[in-house]
Amino acid sequence: MDKFTHQFLSLLKVSLCDDRPNPKDFENTDWNWIFKMAQKQTVIPLILDGLSALPKEVHPGMPQKMKMMAYVQSVEKTNLKHRQVIGRINGILKENGIEVVFMKGQTTALRYHNPLHRQPGDIDFVVDKSKFDETLDILDKIGRTDRELIHEHHGMAYVEGIPIEPHYKIHNYQRPSTDRVIQKLFNEVFPSELIYTDIDGYEIPILPPTFESVFLISHMVNHIYEEGLGLRQVIDYSLFLKKNGMVIDWKRHEEYLKEMRMTKAWRIFTCLCVEYLGLETDAAIKDFSNREKKDAKRLFEDIMRLGNFGRGEYVFRHDGMMDALSNYLWVVKRCLKMGFVCPSEAAWWIISKPIRFINKKI
Repeated sequence: MDKFTHQFLSLLKVSLCDDRPNPKDFENTDWNWIFKMAQKQTVIPLILDGLSALPKEVHPGMPQKMKMMAYVQSVEKTNLKHRQVIGRINGILKENGIEVVFMKGQTTALRYHNPLHRQPGDIDFVVDKSKFDETLDILDKIGRTDRELIHEHHGMAYVEGIPIEPHYKIHNYQRPSTDRVIQKLFNEVFPSELIYTDIDGYEIPILPPTFESVFLISHMVNHIYEEGLGLRQVIDYSLFLKKNGMVIDWKRHEEYLKEMRMTKAWRIFTCLCVEYLGLETDAAIKDFSNREKKDAKRLFEDIMRLGNFGRGEYVFRHDGMMDALSNYLWVVKRCLKMGFVCPSEAAWWIISKPIRFINKKI
């Protein structure tokens, strides 16, 4: 591991596992590299948290630091708005008798040392497919829905300027049998096994830990081949395991993973969390093999190069057939290069992406 990557991870670990960085390691630091990497991985607030554990003598210059602090204040403000909107959406759906479960985003942020320091994206929630159209109508009363942007598994709306993704299925997986399995597993826990958490005084339904673990794994798998996986998603999972490792039903967890053909992916992701993010493993997680450590290293290097949503290498464009072809070839390249993480999904991405493109056009 090179010096700057070591420094970067040392700053992250302040928030992730309470490690204290060695000030001597920061006597010669390329802060521009650190900040650019933090931006690429969407973890700038966590890097600022790490700075607070270092003496001011080794801090970056004040202009850089002030710019970073202003950015973090903006993130905190946006997160507060997200939490308020979640409470509002949950309330109005509940009033109309619609069962809902929120996922990712603010629900994963609750496990952070400072929940307001997880950089937000949009608000994701799932309702029963039979209630999807009614949900869009309700969202139209408090915001605006875009009926032209109904995806394979979710729609698009805006409430108080915040992007909302109402799902009618939890996700869309490329191998048909895997897609059927995740829907079956979701139906087993929704809504009977949901748990509730407090978000700024609102009682919000979230996924039960055993199922959420498998969902977060599958979501990372999807990111690898679709757009590129960022460190933020891996941090989400590391903090999830840190908090929920003792309450996961590991036998049921193993059965879920086998059905979804994602046991290998889970082992690689968890190894990455241990080797690079300082996660202490639960007794239920067996020691990692040399092969798994090598695979975790390959994945980590890919994450550091590519960044969240591929912003370090390739950003999808959608203006005509040439862009569509370019996007497809990029996905094929990703599947061939990173197929070792989840061979089942990687193989099916190559087949399903052109089929999905044609179906959308039709």
